[in-house]
Amino acid sequence: MGSPVKARNRKSGNTPEGQAKRAIRDFLNLYGVWHYVQVQGPLSARGVSDLVGIYKGRPLYIEVKAPGKRIKPGSEQERFLENVHERGGIAIEADGVESLVKGFERYGYKFNVLF
Repeated sequence: MGSPVKARNRKSGNTPEGQAKRAIRDFLNLYGVWHYVQVQGPLSARGVSDLVGIYKGRPLYIEVKAPGKRIKPGSEQERFLENVHERGGIAIEADGVESLVKGFERYGYKFNVLF
């Protein structure tokens, strides 16, 4: 009989990406930014972002990555965010609150936070 295999905890909140997503959502809630978690499924748009919302009347899409990770160049996620940006929406890739704030700053929005 082989060695026992340790089961991985797949709850999204316990992964590095899940922790980043929770911190980002806490920040958005603190500042009253309406948003929700986009549940992926067979009928979802290809590459759709993890978080969807509205900020100051503009559509908001946030692709959350684990700290230090990035969207793969040429991926469906990258094309999705490019489409959002080209059509006047806010498209942000974030691996935590600091990169989220920098993403908002690229669109001219400022938050009073210290890092």
